[in-house]
Amino acid sequence: MNDSIIMRYIRQNIRTKVFVNCLILFLLIVFLLAVKKYIPDNYFVNSITGILGIVLTAIVIDRVNICFDNRNKKIHRDIALRYCKNPIRFYCYIWFTIYDLNQLSRKLKFQQFQNLEDFFMSDDFYNSVCSFDFAKCFSSGKTFAQFYADKQNKSEENFQNILAKYASKLSLEDIQRLEFFGGGAHLSKVFVSMELLNTYNISTQNDNTQATPINVFKNVSKENFQKHLKKLLALINDYNSVCNPVERWTLETLTWGIFEDANANEHDW
Repeated sequence: MNDSIIMRYIRQNIRTKVFVNCLILFLLIVFLLAVKKYIPDNYFVNSITGILGIVLTAIVIDRVNICFDNRNKKIHRDIALRYCKNPIRFYCYIWFTIYDLNQLSRKLKFQQFQNLEDFFMSDDFYNSVCSFDFAKCFSSGKTFAQFYADKQNKSEENFQNILAKYASKLSLEDIQRLEFFGGGAHLSKVFVSMELLNTYNISTQNDNTQATPINVFKNVSKENFQKHLKKLLALINDYNSVCNPVERWTLETLTWGIFEDANANEHDW
């Protein structure tokens, strides 16, 4: 990361120096024109030709540096987005299982949606998330509130790892998007609050009483809920734009299990 920052600093300073040098050369030409009558013709022509050659060389070098810089930025951005493949799938699966825990019935329900946007923006999805009881037992000694809080932390860690590796080579917009899914989203705090409510729920629960249902998502407006998911869809679109067609994430490909993938033989195992 430090090397790339240093190289970026050097390139920026090179461009500044090129501009300053061009300005100096321009002023020198103006000066030579002003004192032309005091300079022999042959010497004057050679001086102007040499100065123009230097200026053109500086401009060409600057353009080449810009082209290389833009190309390298695109390469690094494409690589970073490709590394988002599994974090995106992991994060989508969090929402898929909240929507419907049963894989078979979930696949049947997905048939009513045309694409990911149709699913994530649907009333059915929003209402299902808002009605999910996170106080239910997931496994022995663990509730869904704890389970999904752990999964959310893991998802944020996945995006933070990509950000830590490529932050110096990405645009501000790309960095902000990765930071958003790396823990910056306000919606992620909902999972934390439900885990805290679950802890309180357990501490006050008697042996003869049932746990109080927990779901903080019902306090989140549909508009804010969809704002979050629109950013997820934008990230998926960015990923799909740089990956191979067989690796693009769609509602259909995301619902397959990892070993059920119809294009499994296309992947680098």
